[in-house]
Amino acid sequence: MSFLKSLFNKKDLKNKSMPINILDSSELFDLSSSLEKNKKNIEMLFKDCFDFTIRCFQINHNKDALICYYSSLTSSDQINQYVLEKLMLKSDENITVNNAKKILERFIPVYDVKNTKDTKELILNLNDGNCVVLIDGLSDAMIINVRQTKGRLVTEPLIEVSAIGPQEGFVEDVHLNLTLLRKRIKTAKLKVEHFILSRVCKNHIMVIYIDGIVKKNLVDELKTRISRIDTDGFIDSGHLRRFLDENKFSPFPQEIMTERPDRCVNYLLEGRIVVLVDGSPFALIYPSVFIDILKTADEAYIDYYMAMFLRVMRFAAFSLSTLGSALYIALTVFNPGMIPTELLITIVSSRADIPFPAIFEALLMELTFELLREANTRVPKPIGPSISIVGGLVIGQSVVEAGIASQPMIIVVALTSISSFAVPGFTTSSKLRLLRFSFMFASSALGMYGIISLFLILLVHMASLRSLGVPYLSPLAPLNIKDIYNTLIHAPAASQIYRPSFLEVENPVHTSKASEHIIPKNIGGTK
Repeated sequence: MSFLKSLFNKKDLKNKSMPINILDSSELFDLSSSLEKNKKNIEMLFKDCFDFTIRCFQINHNKDALICYYSSLTSSDQINQYVLEKLMLKSDENITVNNAKKILERFIPVYDVKNTKDTKELILNLNDGNCVVLIDGLSDAMIINVRQTKGRLVTEPLIEVSAIGPQEGFVEDVHLNLTLLRKRIKTAKLKVEHFILSRVCKNHIMVIYIDGIVKKNLVDELKTRISRIDTDGFIDSGHLRRFLDENKFSPFPQEIMTERPDRCVNYLLEGRIVVLVDGSPFALIYPSVFIDILKTADEAYIDYYMAMFLRVMRFAAFSLSTLGSALYIALTVFNPGMIPTELLITIVSSRADIPFPAIFEALLMELTFELLREANTRVPKPIGPSISIVGGLVIGQSVVEAGIASQPMIIVVALTSISSFAVPGFTTSSKLRLLRFSFMFASSALGMYGIISLFLILLVHMASLRSLGVPYLSPLAPLNIKDIYNTLIHAPAASQIYRPSFLEVENPVHTSKASEHIIPKNIGGTK
């Protein structure tokens, strides 16, 4: 009974939902000119932190000072070489309270040095890997950048593999990821706005765009959504996107998630926005539309007719992975007349000894394959291929011989599963797995009518989706022929003159029309 009362008690629910501020005002303190008082406050605040270090020293043997830092986040060599050694050994007999800051600014050979009187900023910088120097008689602190630069080196993308083009992928260091973008876009128009979010983790988030191209309203809308987030912390950029999605229950991704810097550059030049999260090797790109899930980085580096062919193939793979099993169920159970007679005889004969209905047969094989896929993801890499081969061949052959599933069903499930891997993007292919089961249940209930009905429902749903206010089905709904030529149809690079109009960019011209006639018609021939 008490449970039911608490369930319907709005006051209790409101109190339970209130956020917990980890940096409570009682834990903060005001910086004092007394070094001893500042030391006691810092020791009290960072007690029970094994890796937190406080070191007292003297500047030129006559001025008391203090340095504090996290040994796990900072570089001990930089602290010894560029901070302690420079301050302790420099000779200046006229050190006073008034010129202590000047001595720090003069003798510290570090590019990033700043003063602060804000305790919150002091704590934030300490947690970010900087060290803090306090001097007796001064009420402000000197923050020095001595961060440790250890981490994963830039390697090839692990998921978005490309045969040609740049072979660099993002890493977990947001500053290094920003470097990969800066060296490709060499202009001051590339703007980077910095956010520090979450109550506990204090995640660094970078919002990146090209000024003069992107629509400012899109940037403002994204910044507003980010600033409204109130949570303990973000584990990854995938965690952040769950807060930014307009429709959180949609089976379609409302952003592009990529680990390739070259792909980010391409979308930035179109007038889109890139979001980087410190600690995540994946960038988020806003806004995105449905056609974006069928695009890959390879398309920019191969011939346009080949790129168009591969895009059509990916669309076919998308359709097959979603509807393959459902169509098999609908045609064999409800609409066998639509199957050629000879093929129908083969299917009926193969299913003659199967005691289960088609829907159970399809679910069994689909779930078996999903189990193999999940197991292959979790097992160590050296034995991963072995599980795939053993599971695919042994289990497939066994279920056919045991009369649990027919050979045509094995073929259909294999084709749908292989087709799902042809769809670029891990998040996209993952969500397709759920759509596949939805269509299977719809086909088992109503046949082709069920498939068509569910397809129309999803079409209406996609038409209602927005990504930062941009219609998800652009440029098909609303229809724009120019955008279809520029985005849906992969035209030659010199012919892609305009940026997508649904982005409403400030500068719509992407490539000059003169680029179409860069090669003279009479080259190599006679006049």
